[in-house]
Amino acid sequence: MRLAYLLVFTLTALLSVVVGEDCGYVRGPLAATNDTVVINLDCHQWTPLSQYVALQVRDNATHVAIQLVHCHTVPVGLFTNVTDNLSSVTVASEDAVQLLNDTFKGLELVTELRLLGFTLLESIGHSVLEPLRNIQTLILDGFGRDNIELPYLGRVIRQLSGTPIRRVVLNRIKGNIFFQPIMQVYDFMISNASVKELIIADAPLNYEGSIHRAFPELVCLYASKGDAQRAATLPTFYELILMSDTLTEIVVYRPKDLPAVQAGSDLFSVSLKYIVPSILKTVYLYPDLLNYRRNRLTSEDCEIGFVLKLGAKLMKLTANGFSLHMKAKKPLCAEEDNNLVYLDLTGSRLPGTIAVMSGLKKLK
Repeated sequence: MRLAYLLVFTLTALLSVVVGEDCGYVRGPLAATNDTVVINLDCHQWTPLSQYVALQVRDNATHVAIQLVHCHTVPVGLFTNVTDNLSSVTVASEDAVQLLNDTFKGLELVTELRLLGFTLLESIGHSVLEPLRNIQTLILDGFGRDNIELPYLGRVIRQLSGTPIRRVVLNRIKGNIFFQPIMQVYDFMISNASVKELIIADAPLNYEGSIHRAFPELVCLYASKGDAQRAATLPTFYELILMSDTLTEIVVYRPKDLPAVQAGSDLFSVSLKYIVPSILKTVYLYPDLLNYRRNRLTSEDCEIGFVLKLGAKLMKLTANGFSLHMKAKKPLCAEEDNNLVYLDLTGSRLPGTIAVMSGLKKLK
């Protein structure tokens, strides 16, 4: 009995460490830590000649947060005199419309940058993030939400190529429920980098392209998703679930502010065996899926005709708020060597008869 308790405790501890609550994003306050130095800058109080004067921050400051007011153009040169002790910088604005290339010059040693607000931006220097050569965490919350096109935002983020960037958070980068653009995944691929966590929250986006190839070292993916508009946007997450050898947790959810799923809309059910061929038609975007299918064991006892092999390290899978109207007469089979222990379909509309799932021996 004691051994059983020890095993349960050990499993719980492992889950908290490996797939803890970090796979997600909750917007923190302007001052994220107790020792954050908070600076309020009102550009109406500056003369044109003083707009390029550097901030005065004490030498031992490690975290700085700046609230910009009436700064339609974010001042250049703010960080030219900061010390090497500075590790985290937060900049917030509700009215900035222009962000120039040299804005963050001087932050070469900073490991975390948070940009909060900046929803009204109309112009962003495509090299504005280039000085951040030691960045590990980038948080863009509301950044360019109203006016900046996704391909251009991706171009800005790609300037972090060759940095030790590990965590990328894109929160509220698009918000209009009537405008659900498709994010071209390769537009956001950061070359020569090892991104471990990709968080795309509160943005009703659809995705096209292989996240598996663009971010091959992901451990955590947390993504909000809009209503799929075409078949090419469907395999993005299937590929990760089946093929990633690094992901431990995948969370995909449908934003609550999207139009509600109408009652009775699930009456039309699609058989699982017809879904696989439709996915394979998009192999020009997901060539690895075709190779995956060719290497799977066939089985007439399984609904889709073969046995699924899940990602080697996948432990937690969450899909919230979707309409799951697939029907099946046979089990949906998975190889028993998978490590899935947590499956969450909270808030999803399920069919009257749920497909049998076999092979999930470790599911808790």
